[in-house]
Amino acid sequence: MKHLFLTLLVVFVAFQSNAQNTKNKTSQEKVKTASKKKEVKPTTPAIIYDKAEIKFDSTSHDFKEVFEGVDAIYVFTFYNIGKEPLTISDARPGCSCTVSDFTHEPVMPGKSGTVIVKYATHGRVGAFTKSITVTSNSSISPVVTLIISGNVIAGPQEVH
Repeated sequence: MKHLFLTLLVVFVAFQSNAQNTKNKTSQEKVKTASKKKEVKPTTPAIIYDKAEIKFDSTSHDFKEVFEGVDAIYVFTFYNIGKEPLTISDARPGCSCTVSDFTHEPVMPGKSGTVIVKYATHGRVGAFTKSITVTSNSSISPVVTLIISGNVIAGPQEVH
């Protein structure tokens, strides 16, 4: 009887252990599957033009509210959806409170580049809308205007 009880106990423990491993494995597989589903790779627009052509993800950005003294920075991403290299020759802000930088080397067909825009908020409390004119060798859209906007909120004042 004692032998039978010990054998049943061993079988029960082994069964529970196997069930727990299966449950953990299933949970781990679910996590792996869920994480695979969350991996979203950006899609590159199809190459549809014979010559270089620029396509921005977005041509405007609203910062909503930013604090005075903290530069508002945004990166615009563009793609070359043409069959020839795309070259940005200029990204000119409309005023001196905004500066920009851009991908200077040619962007090959199907590849992407960026235009980085920075708005200096120091001493500029209130709403703003600024433009950046991007010039390229794009066959259809050689000039594209990017817009940034937002509202600068005064930061805490220092007490002297």
